[in-house]
Amino acid sequence: MSHKQKIAIYMLWLALGAMQSADGQSISNTVHRTQAATERVNDLSCYECDTMDHGEACVDVMTRNLTNFIRKCKGEEFICMVKRFSYTTSTENSTSAPKMWSLDRRCAVTCEAGCIVIGERTKLYACTSCCEKSLCNTGRGRAVSTFQRVETGIGTYWCAAMVTTLLQRLLLYSNQSLLETRSSA
Repeated sequence: MSHKQKIAIYMLWLALGAMQSADGQSISNTVHRTQAATERVNDLSCYECDTMDHGEACVDVMTRNLTNFIRKCKGEEFICMVKRFSYTTSTENSTSAPKMWSLDRRCAVTCEAGCIVIGERTKLYACTSCCEKSLCNTGRGRAVSTFQRVETGIGTYWCAAMVTTLLQRLLLYSNQSLLETRSSA
């Protein structure tokens, strides 16, 4: 067995190990936490209000500096969130500017940033923004336009698939080189 073939087999073994690790991660629903993670102190504070209950004061919390909307987050609430509900109407010739009908600010355990849009002529928008610093939920719920990685395990599978493809090509190349060496001998 040539040196290249040994390297190719070793790399294939590593790739298979990575795929098995990825499978184990995606199947398991348990989360292991160290004692330090379990004892994590929650010193996060977020604005907490809703325009349905608190009116326009909830829309511009930064300019109004309303301390009665500040709430200390509890337990596993390590995220500040803003959720905005709005709508637009369309005709054949134009689309209206978005009109907000509700805005909600609060502490959250989980948060998925982004917008969900439903409808055609009347479009309903549910947009969420998330942040992890005290009193950071001052915006109006617009989703962040930069790419944010979500831990789904897909990246692990993609990486394993790429490594496997590269190893297959390397193995194919080394086999072709071996056949060419044998045919020329």
